[in-house]
Amino acid sequence: MNSKPNERKKLVEFFTSFTGRLIKIFLDWFALGIGAKQDAWIVIIIATVISLGLVWIFTELQNHFPNQNLVEILQSLLGKWLSVPIILLYALYFFSSASFNFYEFGEIIRTTFLVNTPQLVILGVFMFTTIYMITLGFEVIARTGEILMPVLIIFLMTTYFLASISGTLDLQEILPILENGIKPVLKEVLPVINFPFGESVVFLMYWHFINKKESVRKIALLVVCITGGILILTNLMIITMLGPELAAKAEIPLLRVLFDINIADIITNLDIIGVIVIFIGGFFKTVLNFYAAVLTVTTLFKFTNKKWMTIIMGLALIVYSITYFENISFHRWVGFEFNSTYIHGIFSFMPIFIVLLSWLKHKTKI
Repeated sequence: MNSKPNERKKLVEFFTSFTGRLIKIFLDWFALGIGAKQDAWIVIIIATVISLGLVWIFTELQNHFPNQNLVEILQSLLGKWLSVPIILLYALYFFSSASFNFYEFGEIIRTTFLVNTPQLVILGVFMFTTIYMITLGFEVIARTGEILMPVLIIFLMTTYFLASISGTLDLQEILPILENGIKPVLKEVLPVINFPFGESVVFLMYWHFINKKESVRKIALLVVCITGGILILTNLMIITMLGPELAAKAEIPLLRVLFDINIADIITNLDIIGVIVIFIGGFFKTVLNFYAAVLTVTTLFKFTNKKWMTIIMGLALIVYSITYFENISFHRWVGFEFNSTYIHGIFSFMPIFIVLLSWLKHKTKI
């Protein structure tokens, strides 16, 4: 009798705790920490270690309120009225995060595949699919993620393998290590913690769906370690193939790496692999953040019918993305120079204060 509900809970648990996080990370195939040049991989190692503590805080907050999402947690701790400004800010944060991936997806598809297609049409089709998936329910998102995850892993392994046998890797590009000391490395650590690791705060809107609440922390910390390993390997691949200078200038280093792979003039022009990865990753990253924004608003105002709110916010996302982002260069500047340093930092570190408040309330009751 209970086999189907249990199966659905397992799917949700699998997607929110592991698959969803990896799909989000796969999209972040930029040369993270490249400000430290050839030492960018050291930046990621340090950021990963610190991010384990940050994600521990996220899961600690979830453990205090196992059956509530972030909105309900804030309402429980701060009260009905004091929590409203923070909840609305989180709604805007999730909405804004979705817009970055949404716009970037449209630009990449327009410049690679559909050159003569208006961006509005591409984003409209993308948003229609997003709204359709959300209205079908979270189980559909979970099942789709479960299906597409192996595809991303295959593409990832293929990229590493082809890069290693292409003969274009130059390990000298990562030398000398710490040529300019540790200061340039430490300067890049905080932005990498904020993006992509700090974006894990979005899962505070989903973790309460998980059946086995005790597994949240263990899996979340494991995924941070796996993510760190993936980012280190990816950065090393990008730097050893492109060099730190070109890696810093390339808009999407992954595509440039795949374009440069040439094996006996037979296996060439593999940038299509990168486009597919970005296509899948961009879609899921947008869905996760956009759905979190919808859940934040509907939970706050207690809307029982999410369908119309999803449609309204979906149309708003199209208009906002087209009008706010002037071009891909402006999009990247805002994302890396402003959001990664400030916005992601504010919203990813805010749970630390929320956990402290929860501990204080708990001790007061005792």
